[in-house]
This record gives sequence, C-alpha cells and structure tokens, in this order.
Amino acid sequence: MNDQEPISVLLTTEGTYPFYAGGVSTWCHRLTHGLPDIDFTVLAVVTNPSPQSKYDLAPNVRDVIKVPQWGLLRPAEYSGHQPTSVVLHNLWNTTPQVIAARFKPIFQRFLGLLFSSNCDKEELGQLLLQLHRYFQWFDYQKTMDSLDAWNVLQDALGAAWACRPPPTEQPTLAEVKQVYRFLYHLLMVLHFPIPNSDIAHSSAASFCGLPCVLAKLAHGTSYLLTEHGVYLREQYLNLRRQVESFVVRWFLYRVIENVVELNYYFADLVAPVCAFNSRWEKHLGVPQSRLQVIFNGVDPEKFSPQGQENGRRARVSSLGHIYPLKGQRDLIDAAVMLRPKFDNLEVCFYGTPADREYFESCLAKVAQHKLDDCVSFAGPTTEPCRAYNEADVMAFPSISEAFPYAVLEAMSCGAAIVATDVGGVREALGDCGLLVPARTPQAMAEAISFLLSSPTERKRLGQMARARVLKHFTEEQFLRSYASTYSKLRSDRSQQFLPAYHPKSECVCG
Repeated sequence: MNDQEPISVLLTTEGTYPFYAGGVSTWCHRLTHGLPDIDFTVLAVVTNPSPQSKYDLAPNVRDVIKVPQWGLLRPAEYSGHQPTSVVLHNLWNTTPQVIAARFKPIFQRFLGLLFSSNCDKEELGQLLLQLHRYFQWFDYQKTMDSLDAWNVLQDALGAAWACRPPPTEQPTLAEVKQVYRFLYHLLMVLHFPIPNSDIAHSSAASFCGLPCVLAKLAHGTSYLLTEHGVYLREQYLNLRRQVESFVVRWFLYRVIENVVELNYYFADLVAPVCAFNSRWEKHLGVPQSRLQVIFNGVDPEKFSPQGQENGRRARVSSLGHIYPLKGQRDLIDAAVMLRPKFDNLEVCFYGTPADREYFESCLAKVAQHKLDDCVSFAGPTTEPCRAYNEADVMAFPSISEAFPYAVLEAMSCGAAIVATDVGGVREALGDCGLLVPARTPQAMAEAISFLLSSPTERKRLGQMARARVLKHFTEEQFLRSYASTYSKLRSDRSQQFLPAYHPKSECVCG
C-alpha cells in the first residue's frame, strides 16, 4: 500500500453524530474536522429513517450512511445501496424453501449461542457474518416475518427459559412478541453493506460496532474501538427503568452483553476515553496489551477565561442533556438546601430535554419547593463558553459519566467546579475542583455553598483547572494521538497477508 494515499476510516456511531447533539457527537466532529488528511465514511445507526444532520460535515467526510433501527419494517425500501430491480429480485428469491435451507440453520445456532451461558464469541462473529451475507441476497422483512423465524425464536427462548431455576413463570405470548420485535429491529444493521476501508472505528461497544466486526471478519480490516461511556453499565442502569417485563429485560441483557463482549473480542485496539472505563473492559476480557487510553481534548483558545461582571446573583450553572443519568433532580434538591443561605441564588440548567418524563419530574420538583424564582431551564446553548464564564460555580451532578467534554470545557474557561465522582471525572478534574459522591444532594449543596462563600478559592481552583487542561487535555494532543493510532493500525494491516484475521491465534476470548 502506498503510504502517500490517505488513510480511509469507517467511523460508526449510534444515536449520535451527525444527527444528534451530545458529547460523543462533539468528539466525532472534532476528530473529523481536526484530521483533514484522513478520509472518513460515517455509518450512523439511528432511531428512525429521517433525522437531519445537526453538524456541518468536514470536506474529508466522503459519505454518511444512515442505518435506521426503528421507524420502518423493510430496510430494502429505505436503503439506497440497491437498485429497485435488485430489491425486487431479492424479494422474489426469498422463498419458504430458501428460508428453511439457508437462513433457519444459521438463525437457530445464532440464538442458541446468544442465550447460552458461555457464548463462543469467535463462532458468534462468524454466524453474524453468515447472516449479513444472507441478507445481501435475500429480503430482510420476508425472512424475519417468516413462520420459520418465529418458531426458531419461540423454541430458543423456551429452551433457555427452561434452564432457569424454578419457580420461573413461562414467558407469555405478548412477551415473546416483544422479544421478537426487539430482535427484528436490533439485527437490522445486518442488512446494510459494509464499506471497504483501511480502518473500522466504532464510537461505542454497541450495535454500531457490528459493522466493524463484520469488516474485520470479511476483509481483514483493522478495528479500533473507542468507549465513551461504558455501554454495558449504562444499559444496566437504563433497562430496569425502561422495560417492565422481566423476560424482555433478561433477553435484552443477554443480547447487549454478547454484543459488547463481541466488540471487545474482535477489536485490535480498545481506546477508552478514561482509565475508569478500562476497568470494565479488563473485567470483560480485554487484555492490557489491547488497551490504550486516549483522553478527550478541547481548544483552549475557544474555551478561555473571559472575566465576570460584579454584583450579579450567586449563579450556579449546569450543562448537559436533561436525562436521568445526568442527575438534575439531585441538583434541584441541593438548591432547596442552598436557598435559605443564599437569597440571591440562581440555578440555571442548560440542555435539551432528552427524556420528557424526567424533565417533567424536574419541573414538578421545582414547583413543589417553590423554586421558580431561582431555578430555570434555559434549553440548549450555542454559547457554552459564555455559560461557563458567567457561572460562579459549575455543577455536574451526573450519576454516570465517561470523560465529559462539558467538564473539560468548563475547566478550560477557568470555572470553579463541583462534580460527582463518577466515571472519568476524577481523572479530568484532579484536585482542581470539588468532588462529591453521586446521588448525595446534601454533599453537593455543602460543596457549592463553600465555593459561593469563597471567591478566593473559586479563583484559585479555576486557575488550576485551566493549567491542567493546557498540560493534559488539549485538542491538539487528542488529535495527535488518533493520527498516530490510525497510522499504526494501517501499517500493521499492510504487513499482513489478507485475510489478516486469524482468530484462533490472535484473539483472547473474554
């Protein structure tokens, strides 16, 4: 391979770039814009077929492929990679005989592995590749809606459930139908073709990582996995609240656990954004030799101290999506405790309500404690630097985090910070701010009260935070790390005889 040719990267995302705002999207945007000599193709797993881009794409983003998981039943009608004649040809060729002979045996073994207590990831990857190849020639909806597919799922779920300790109630028909519905949509990514590239780079150990696994198995493509939040941990926290049925939750846990471990198993390099994440990854079987922390970075010229006006209210600001894991309700509880001490208190939340029910509960809590005159929800801001500089204290009450950009940006602006000690926040903040346990409004209120009462300490911590960013967390350092990693992965691939992947000798099973 000619070293002068641009490196090509398949960058895969899920529910983020370029269609939804947030920390992962910020990371993708800075990565693609900051490395103009790299050719990127973005494969975005999205919730529906019609999201609109929230970002101006860099010129070196050659293509964006949308892979909707929901909002449609026949992906062939949506995807543009096949002409209508091919779609119709595949539909006509998908006969009951073809489904029984070519699909059913693969699907049976796939579900058997998925529901087993000791899933062989090497075999699971090969089965997914076989399913992917099948769906390139035969219709997804007609296959998955077949009686064979339904019967295989019923039998596999029943057999797995029979192995549970008694007494365990059998899944109801409604629950089996819900499991089928989830599986139908979660596997839809297998319908879409995988673009060829030098490197496949997933932004999460989730379903958007499956195209990277398939690229490695089919083409010997080097696979780089960046973990922002720990996907498995976040799903453990979310599913109990979002899914009522125990049977369906159990099924989703099995699917998600295996997808996460499959990504870890096949990735050539796992690059978490903080060392906190690496503890989970090691626990799930990633050896130290395939782990490399690459911290996020910010532009210290864009995010810089700008001074404050005197005589304002005691302003506490928080920036992030309004969502249960961001912990805004805990900061409202802290405001209840702060109000008697600070008559001029002002608490301002910046961010989009990502969970309407949670947002309504936040508003109800504000009304319950009669805080309408001092707690406000300002919505998303296009001027985060201004928000950081106008605050006396920046508060981050998250229940779960990775290595949040908002904390780094606030540090770069010289803000005084109170944050919960979750994820990689301690690695970012060090001793340049105050850390409190998550879900402890009392501790957060005490820390905020201390800083509001001490302008000198606020200034000292803000200066330290700015210096820490300049030393460890600049955008230049972040981009240099990824450029070097891409170069090494392509070099390693070019020295191999394709197909490069030899799973029995090169991978360590988690």
